[in-house]
Amino acid sequence: MPEKEAVEEQAQPKPKRKIPKTAIIIGVISLVEAVAFYGLTGMMGAGPDVAHGQETGDDFTAGEDPSREIVTAEVALLSGFKVPNDKRGQSYMYDLEVYLKVRDTDQEMLDAFVESHRGEVSDRIARIVRAADPSMLHEPDLKTLRLKVRHVLNEMLGDTEVVIEVLIPKCVPMRAG
Repeated sequence: MPEKEAVEEQAQPKPKRKIPKTAIIIGVISLVEAVAFYGLTGMMGAGPDVAHGQETGDDFTAGEDPSREIVTAEVALLSGFKVPNDKRGQSYMYDLEVYLKVRDTDQEMLDAFVESHRGEVSDRIARIVRAADPSMLHEPDLKTLRLKVRHVLNEMLGDTEVVIEVLIPKCVPMRAG
């Protein structure tokens, strides 16, 4: 009998493995989602938009050549100005000279402002130097100090475009005491 069963097993073809229905359904759904995603991104995303710069017209008036350089002037703000700073743990006195680079059309207005507000300007700059971190006062280009002074002066003037650049040709630390 066992021989008979072995012969019957060989005679009957082996059943093929069927792929489960859930695998087929998941595959079809994934394929439909991929096609839909590709189609929608092709329709909705027409590519990158062109970026245009904002034209404000602040730098030149109509009819002027925009490539023309702006004529500037220097205004002496502080000379022989000494301010203490003790943020290093030792007291240092900083000897400063500060000049401002402005448009030549703003020079007279700025000269008058500096003359009438010399005490307030000196006080604001002294506050910046007294509160400054030693690393800020020892930067090779004094960039942070320049930016802070420019910000304070433009804030005092009520216009962010008057002071083009702050020039600090002299910033000498001297030990005080």
